[in-house]
Amino acid sequence: MPPPPRAPAARDLRLVVPTLALFVTTAVTLGMRPAAACALAVVLLAAAVIAVAWSVSVGARERPDHTALGVLAVACALGAIGAGVQAARSHALAAHPLVSLVDTRTGVEGVVTGFDRPVRGGGVMVPLRVEVTGSGQSARVARLDVVVLAREGWRGLPPGTRVQTSVMVLEPRSPGDPPALRALAPPRVTGEPGVTGRAPAAVRERLRVVSGRALEGEAAALLPSFVLGDEGGVSTETRDGFRAAGLAHLAAVSGANTTYVVGSVLLAAAALGAGRRVRIFAAGLALAGFVAVVGPEPAVLRAAGTGAIGLAALSSHRTGRPLAALAGVVLLVSMLDPTTATGAGFVLSVTATAALVVAARPVAVRLRRPWMPATVADLLAVCVVAHLATLPVLVATGLQAGPWALPANIAVAPVVPLVTVLGTAAAALGPVWQDGAVLLAAACAPALWWLETVARIAVALPGSPDVAPG
Repeated sequence: MPPPPRAPAARDLRLVVPTLALFVTTAVTLGMRPAAACALAVVLLAAAVIAVAWSVSVGARERPDHTALGVLAVACALGAIGAGVQAARSHALAAHPLVSLVDTRTGVEGVVTGFDRPVRGGGVMVPLRVEVTGSGQSARVARLDVVVLAREGWRGLPPGTRVQTSVMVLEPRSPGDPPALRALAPPRVTGEPGVTGRAPAAVRERLRVVSGRALEGEAAALLPSFVLGDEGGVSTETRDGFRAAGLAHLAAVSGANTTYVVGSVLLAAAALGAGRRVRIFAAGLALAGFVAVVGPEPAVLRAAGTGAIGLAALSSHRTGRPLAALAGVVLLVSMLDPTTATGAGFVLSVTATAALVVAARPVAVRLRRPWMPATVADLLAVCVVAHLATLPVLVATGLQAGPWALPANIAVAPVVPLVTVLGTAAAALGPVWQDGAVLLAAACAPALWWLETVARIAVALPGSPDVAPG
């Protein structure tokens, strides 16, 4: 009698181990000398060859051993690829002209790759892809993604804007990182952005206007922050307060944003009696629309990917496929952009999504009681699982919040989807019908008041970090 077929979910989980191997290798080799990374790649490649040879010798006689050796071989091979890629990147970084110009002034020309973000002290942080270093006959062409710390003239530059400026090259924050730049003068714009940069910039500007008309006080700045990650109008005290309360993640575009937006579209389509194909098509349009409204920055694209996976997990009883899809996202990002893959933001997003895939539904089932609605149990499960899963990452990266972060996140959980969905709709509607967008933004006022209130109470409780006024 033939053995029963294996569950697809179990087969899908086999991608997780190789992805973890690639991620760990990428993290370990960041900042490592190219020669050492190459040596590690050779060792892992040799281990992969040995595992393949052993697997062939075992054959199909021992099915579990054969499968385990195959997974081990793939894991070692991907680890070798990760170490090799990192060795090549480290070599390219060491050869870049900016690295030899630390603590000196130079001219650069490049393209803005994302929107500016405020930093403490009143300046902004602008992501820039440097393409030319130096000027005149000493100019050297070499690409490098860096961060420019600046003040006057750099705010509001849309992604895709080509600029020239004079900078001071600063020491890298850690080994393996590119040097940061401090702008010594306002940028000279030498090329205008394309539609992929102008359109999101126009959406941001219009949402600021809409929020200013519809809301009062800090709420007018918080709505663009929660919806688009536009923190330019949020005061330092408010940002620090939300960080201390464990709510700073709300101001970053993450997979949760896409989950709320796409989930609301799916619920609306289901309520209208749409079939499965129509619901999937509507969800795809909503996801594409979200990326178009917020802007196709790398963080937004990663949020769209992880959010779609999280949504699939929460709407499915099978964890294998969403977990395999998440592993695929991590695998691609680790190979294409190792620095981003090991950054705190991406690790937090992946950790939270993986926890939701594996544990959110079982925890929700255990929390359900006759007196507790299923929706409340689901919200509590999502908050508890995501918080407990990401807490070790927060501690390891020094981003930990106060002891009241979990209760604060549970308290705001019911209103976060409302702000995200209505705010995103207001952002999309603003460029074509401002009055309608104002109505949608005004509907967010009670939820924004509640978010501010919870953050203020959490910060005032014993044990919370101090927040400096101003």
